[in-house]
Amino acid sequence: MYKVLVPEALNPVAKKFLEDRNYDLVIPQGTDPESLKKAISEVDAVIARTEKYTPDVIRAGKNLKIIARYGIGYDNIDLSTADEQGITVTLARNCNIYSVAEQTITLMLCCLKQVVPLYQALKEGNWKSRDVIPTYEARNKTIGILGIGAIGFEVAKIAHFGFQMKVLAYDNYADRKKYPEWITFVDRLEDFLPQADVASIHVPLTKDTHHMLNRKTISCMKPTAVLLNAARGPIWNESDLYVMLKEHRIAAAGTDVFETEPPSPDTPLFSLPNFIGCPHTAALSKEAIQAVAMNCVHAIDDLLHGKQPLYIINHPQKLDD
Repeated sequence: MYKVLVPEALNPVAKKFLEDRNYDLVIPQGTDPESLKKAISEVDAVIARTEKYTPDVIRAGKNLKIIARYGIGYDNIDLSTADEQGITVTLARNCNIYSVAEQTITLMLCCLKQVVPLYQALKEGNWKSRDVIPTYEARNKTIGILGIGAIGFEVAKIAHFGFQMKVLAYDNYADRKKYPEWITFVDRLEDFLPQADVASIHVPLTKDTHHMLNRKTISCMKPTAVLLNAARGPIWNESDLYVMLKEHRIAAAGTDVFETEPPSPDTPLFSLPNFIGCPHTAALSKEAIQAVAMNCVHAIDDLLHGKQPLYIINHPQKLDD
């Protein structure tokens, strides 16, 4: 019987899939390194959420054959150690595209429509705030997509076809021939940011993208611009963002992610009326949760039964004939 390390809140449909196939499900006692090392020591497979799979944790998995990432970011998994140990790592691609894209557009509208300051004023009995706090339409404005992968492209489509927005893209890795003519590519970040009324981040977290949005780059933006992050918190520098918002160097920012998660309740950004945030929920719609969970269990079931799973990111598994 194969053993699978699963999150405590694994989707019931995915859980039933594994149980019906006689997998033994193991739930870790915690997500700290020692708890993970103990739990991983005898399992054949892992469904990994955002907990850290460091070299020590991965090496503790003596029977470990696959880590199925519950999502598309993999900065929490040490891929070189997985390679060293012959462990396959997969991603749950194309499962949460619509959920994250919709959340991005929601944050954009909250910023443009000044939902946070208007609601705060309303609670304080200030009905006349409607005559003082200006709101804006998305229609005919320019949205800049920083990273035009599957999610970024979906955001672009909603913005263009739903709100008649002009679309810019900054992505030097994209095959531009695959994209429609209504997307205009810009080669340099310093040329991209000044043109965007809304700039939306959709790049992975890497050494190159860490803090790529900082005081210097954000200063390139219009003072009326909105900055959105539904990717990873460390892609922007929160301290710099706070200063830019407080000094009204940009108009507003909305995020689903933070540099440290969960963020402290006294995070300075929370004191600003032109900031709105959510607790990393963009990919957690009911539909996306089930799709991601099923992607993970199918990847595990495929690999453990001699098939190559989809979306391997570190190495193709060598399977017996």
